[in-house]
Amino acid sequence: MQEPKVIYNLNGLTDVMTEDLKEKVEKNLNQKMSSTLKKVYAKWNDVDVIIRISISKVSGWYDWDFKFEYDGKSVDYSRKGFKRLADLVNHAFDNFKSRALSK
Repeated sequence: MQEPKVIYNLNGLTDVMTEDLKEKVEKNLNQKMSSTLKKVYAKWNDVDVIIRISISKVSGWYDWDFKFEYDGKSVDYSRKGFKRLADLVNHAFDNFKSRALSK
């Protein structure tokens, strides 16, 4: 199976936070998104999947924007004022999983 390309734009996160975030993204891709990604790659042969993650830490809160792009489609999910970085990643991937194949 192909691997999605993950592009990060992170502002105000420490190195430890950045490493933790990337680990959580990998875990979600390998666990939550595994079957969804298989379906995307099966439905659209030779499709490029790009996940764009932008996160900014603002006064103890996180503003973020996740985009899941494939076959000319984009599933966007963003929020301002999310408190826990781990919850943010899990929440975004839960949203992608439920919406990715509905487009």
